[in-house]
Amino acid sequence: MSGSPDFTAVKTSADLLAIVRRMEERSAERYRELAEAFETSCNNLETAEAFRDLAEGEDRHAAEFPALAGPRPDLAVWGEDDPEIADPSAVHYLMHPWHAFDLALRHEQETLALFSALAEKSPYPEVKAEAVRLVLREREHVERMKAKRDDSPVPPDDWDDDDDDPNWEAGD
Repeated sequence: MSGSPDFTAVKTSADLLAIVRRMEERSAERYRELAEAFETSCNNLETAEAFRDLAEGEDRHAAEFPALAGPRPDLAVWGEDDPEIADPSAVHYLMHPWHAFDLALRHEQETLALFSALAEKSPYPEVKAEAVRLVLREREHVERMKAKRDDSPVPPDDWDDDDDDPNWEAGD
């Protein structure tokens, strides 16, 4: 995440829960996009399935929060650097499912750190209390993602070697 989060931006627990639901929805959307790209563009079906599994998990997480009535709050605390969203620079077309789960683990850890900081630094007691509950929930997500990653075969050291790199310059 870039910049320093504004821990005063979220004033109520309802706002926080709406923001968290939106985070989960956006994360699910990004994982679905990655699943499609890995299936159709990369022909990397195992990793596409891992990203599909991650999207389904994020959909389940989003469903744990009340549906939003009214306008969606901005992600004011962390801006567009939503910690639940997969970092495109960390994605490689030859990555293995282990890498997808490791990427998701890192994002869950970043989200845990954000909720922990919010629980500590928010000036609003109800937001602090809700953030503490989110910390407990996120710790479970971190442990589940560690288990998914650790249950996946560890890729070989040369996993990203490609004797036939993609030809990005068409017509040459």
